Amino acid sequence: MKSPEAPRPSAARRAPRRGRLSISTAPPGALGEDILLARHGDRIDHFRQDTDGDLTVAVLDDGGTDTAPNRLHGGAVHLSPADRTRLRLAELSSDRHAATRREFRLLARISIAWLILSVAAFALMMWGMTTVLEPADLELMMSGSLGSTHGPAAP
Repeated sequence: MKSPEAPRPSAARRAPRRGRLSISTAPPGALGEDILLARHGDRIDHFRQDTDGDLTVAVLDDGGTDTAPNRLHGGAVHLSPADRTRLRLAELSSDRHAATRREFRLLARISIAWLILSVAAFALMMWGMTTVLEPADLELMMSGSLGSTHGPAAP
């Protein structure tokens, strides 16, 4: 066991380079080293790279180890949009998402009611225009030249 007065070997090592432009331009392992430094600080004895798993391994002063990914995704599998949609739809059809299915049914009912109301309002406006307006005014509205300054010349 080390005495508390003895200098620690990790104190003599060089601090990691800071001020990188972005994580994507960082040298390999720098992200993992930053994560491990944030977790353990000066308790890290040394780092080593696990290239098979794309990990940085920190060996601690007490002999323990910890790992961190060298990439932001952390080794997660990235699915295509079609696969993600297929998985999401499969989740929604499971019994676990019964409340979500009820919410979708409610939203579908509200959407259908809104569509019916919109069609009825449009039909009512069309009926009102055809019964109230004079045919010449209706023709002027439908021609698109209403309010136009360079439309057909007035007779």
